[in-house]
Parts: sequence; C-alpha cells; structure tokens
Amino acid sequence: MKLRNGYSSFLAAALAGAALTAASPAQQTAAAPPPAPATQSATPGNKGPIAPLLNEEVLRKRFVGKMVFVRGFYAADELSFDVDGQIVGSPATTSFTLDALEVRKVDLSKKKLQIEADRYALHFTGALPSQDDSKAFDKVKISKKPVRITIDRELVVVLKTKKQKVKDKPKANAGVKPAPQSATASDTLSTASAAPVPPPSPALPPGSTTSPAHSAMMLSAALDKVLATDIDDGMLAHLPGYWQQYFKSERSHQAFVPSDPHVLQVGGNVTAPKVLNSIDPSSNQYAQKFGVAGLAMFRTVVDAQGKPTEIAIARPIGFGLDEKAIDAIKASHFQPATQDGKPVPVVIDMVVTFRIYSNRTKPGSVVKGSKQTEVVASAWESDSSKPSH
Repeated sequence: MKLRNGYSSFLAAALAGAALTAASPAQQTAAAPPPAPATQSATPGNKGPIAPLLNEEVLRKRFVGKMVFVRGFYAADELSFDVDGQIVGSPATTSFTLDALEVRKVDLSKKKLQIEADRYALHFTGALPSQDDSKAFDKVKISKKPVRITIDRELVVVLKTKKQKVKDKPKANAGVKPAPQSATASDTLSTASAAPVPPPSPALPPGSTTSPAHSAMMLSAALDKVLATDIDDGMLAHLPGYWQQYFKSERSHQAFVPSDPHVLQVGGNVTAPKVLNSIDPSSNQYAQKFGVAGLAMFRTVVDAQGKPTEIAIARPIGFGLDEKAIDAIKASHFQPATQDGKPVPVVIDMVVTFRIYSNRTKPGSVVKGSKQTEVVASAWESDSSKPSH
C-alpha cells in the first residue's frame, strides 16, 4: 500500500542480469555497440551474468532526499547491519511513527555502505479509515543529530595468478634420427602423471567473493531487508496487530469488525461497560516539545468479564502516542456491559485526548456521563519528558 504523502518506492526487488557470451572471430571484427551505462563490466574470464551498476552515484539518486523506514523500527541513532541485512546487537525499538527517516547522505566504500538521515515523526491528520483523506499525515523533524546506518558489504577479492615458466626444449643431435619406439601402457601412464596439475583455488575469508556481481546483489538484498520505502506487506509484518488492522481498514475503507460474531453493539437493552479505574496513558518528550495534542480513537472489545481484548486503532494521532494509549487501555478494568441483566461482550469507541500540560495542571481524568469513554493522557512519562508551557 502506497504512502499517501507522495513518497514513492525506489528499491528494486532484485537485480536483473544479462548473459555475456564470447564473440566469434568474425564478430570481433565487426563494430561493437557501446556498453550500456547501467551495467558494470564482468571480471576477466567471467562469462556469467552482469549485475547493474551499483555505485555511490546510483545509491544517491535512489536515497538522498527520500523518506524511508528501518524495518524493525529502532530508536538508536547508530545502527549496524551485517552483509545479510541482519541487525548487529539488540537496540531498543520504538513506534514506526517515530522512525521515519529522510536520507541526507550516502557513502559507499569497498567494505561498507553508510547512510546518514534525519529522523521524523508522523502526525496523523485525524481521518477515519473509512474516509478518503488525500493526506493521511504530515511529518515533523525531531532529531538533533543524524541517524547513521552502516551495512557491511561482501568484499570483492581479486585472485593473483602465477605465470608458469616455459622450459627450453633440448636440442636434438644434428643428422641423427631417433629410432621409432612403440608406445606402451607404462609410457602412457608416465606421460599422464607428468602433466601439470592446476593449483587448488585458495579459500576465501568469510564475507568475501571473487564476483563483483554477487557482491552487488548481496548489497541490494541487504538494503531491501533493512529499509522500506513504503508501508508494504513486508513492513506491515513488523507492525503490531492494531496497526496492521488500521492499515487493512484504511485499504478497504471499512471500519473494524470484531473477530467474534457474538460481540454486541451498545444500544437498546445492551448497556455500556463502565471504566472502574482511572486510565492515564503517558505522553512522551517529542509530543510535548512539538505541541502535539488532539484526539485518538480506538475500537475496543470488552468481554463479559470486563477485560479489554481486541483493540483496533480507528483514528491515530501518531508521534508514538497511540501505543501509549493502547497500553493504558489493556491495563484497564471495566464493569461488563449487560443485556437483560446478564454480562455480555460488546465493542465500544474509546476516545483518548492528548493535551499539553503545564507544571500546575493535573494530568489524567475520565469524563463520566459521556456517550463515549474519554481518556486524558498524562504528560508525565519520565524525568526526561519535560512538558513545554
């Protein structure tokens, strides 16, 4: 599914190759067409596929100024990946709404690819999935220093070949013809054993190859594993279920439907559940610093025991706040809904209001008597989250 903010995909799924065959003597005399600029020459003696050119200039055109996401959604500013595109270490993760990157610099060397980018947060504009909004979100730069991504490259090794010395042939005695001798089995065996044996190919160290084409294909595959330029199926697989449900609803323009067909709607003889505790989700330093406030709506199934089960995002706010609200909803307790006096599972809309607080403002409250459950988010997450006035 394409991002609706105008950013398009640019990573190729695979590198196409063309077969290079040896030319006949007659063909060598004919005028050869100029080589295509988008391919790199094969190694001497290599008649295999030629990979498209993968140099720093090509990578700059693909990345610089473009919006990407790191699959896995890591919060660290320094990220390292091996030649297969696997993360090195165990960096902390964050919401994908705090992990949008705009590439500013690309540096390609023999051993690694380094990408430098600015981190952005996504702020959703408030449309429901069933609504057709031409711009789902805007982006806000939140990084003070750039994010640096390093991907190891498969090193290309050039093997050195040793030239064999040609021994001088012994001169025959002038005027003397050697007597003809009949070949025997022993003579044939001795001649075969005297033939030169090619030296064994040297073992290559891990992470190296003799093929530039293979190294290019490995780097392209690693890039596809590390970076996503679209919210495609591969990126969705890394998202929590509630975000997957949101983008599924957005794609189909249909509201969330509970998986259990026995879940009821509130109305008539079906009473609404009541919140028994104060739901007080925390904010974060980015939302407070950049003044992100507003409403986030969630479709929540409350079972007959008063426990929230399925939670789907109906209208996100972004900036990592949706995850905070969902964590708070999961930890809440309800007096179950009833039908004719008996507890029943129902689906309700929960509206979470995020506000900007001063030091004198009491964060967190539940509005009673409302048709929808309203929750106010707290600005106090940690000592590092200092709200702006």
